[in-house]
Amino acid sequence: MNWRMKAHLLAVLSRLPAGRKAYHRLQRVAGTNRLDLPGEMGRALEVVQLIRRSRQPLETATCVEIGTGWRPFVPFILSLCGAQRVITLDINPWLSERYARETHAALEPVLDEIAAEAGQPLEDVQRRWAAGCDAPNLDSLLDAMHVEYRYPGDARATGLADDSVDLVVSSNVLEHIPRDVLASIQQESLRILRPGGCAVHRFNPGDHFAVVDSSITTANFVQFSTRDWHWYGGSGLAYHNRLRASQYKQLFRDAGFDLPLFQVRVDEQALHAIQQGQLPVHKQFAGFSPDDLAVDYVWVIGQKPVASPAAMHGVRTDGVHPAACGASSDQPEPVR
Repeated sequence: MNWRMKAHLLAVLSRLPAGRKAYHRLQRVAGTNRLDLPGEMGRALEVVQLIRRSRQPLETATCVEIGTGWRPFVPFILSLCGAQRVITLDINPWLSERYARETHAALEPVLDEIAAEAGQPLEDVQRRWAAGCDAPNLDSLLDAMHVEYRYPGDARATGLADDSVDLVVSSNVLEHIPRDVLASIQQESLRILRPGGCAVHRFNPGDHFAVVDSSITTANFVQFSTRDWHWYGGSGLAYHNRLRASQYKQLFRDAGFDLPLFQVRVDEQALHAIQQGQLPVHKQFAGFSPDDLAVDYVWVIGQKPVASPAAMHGVRTDGVHPAACGASSDQPEPVR
């Protein structure tokens, strides 16, 4: 599908009174919103892997997820891994009882994989999953899985107490949030995290239209001004903030996070197109390196400093320097 056709369709639907419902129906008819267990599992387990690298124990943890989405794979898997409380926030009402039940049922045959990835006894994971089997409705299912769904939920103002959360997480969400809102979210995350707690995020800062149109790369949108991009993906259902990896890193640092891990993946095809002049770069992006423009995935562990001079200089209270978590460079490497 030509990316401009999809962009125009989404732009029109975004401006219609019932556009979001029509978008949902179209996805169901086209089958683009069907459950993708390998993909959903892979993304959720990457969050678990990042948490394990952060050295934050999931057992009995209180977690906040930014952006629930259609199916609650991340909060359910965090619960299966031992989280005591998972608060998931969303500004869109995508989650339904049908999707929650589909998610819960889909996890049964992969409980052994979840247990292995989380380093948890299989019988514990099976017991946590079984708690949701006889739930009569959505609220009961979420309660059995220790998940609190908040819609509308504002990640800039959670209402949670200072220092009350162990983990703040998200998966494929940050790229859809405007920069000023992101800054407020990071400040709120730092406030609610306990000292030493971590913000763990994985996200895709590349052009999402490259998924449906192989003729473009994930850096496609760097050729457009803000005004021109507004119609394609600068507003509505297709919104993408187009922030580059270096800008995200600065947002975390400005909020006050230490960064024991900031890992990127560069799309080599996009990098080649930029370096060879095949993809014109708009002057708004002239200050970024080609590598920064071509980043198509980012994995982040942001740690709230503990209240000691040593911690403020990046030394963890458990005696492990952040570099031991696999951090220090922006060079691409597998999350696993």
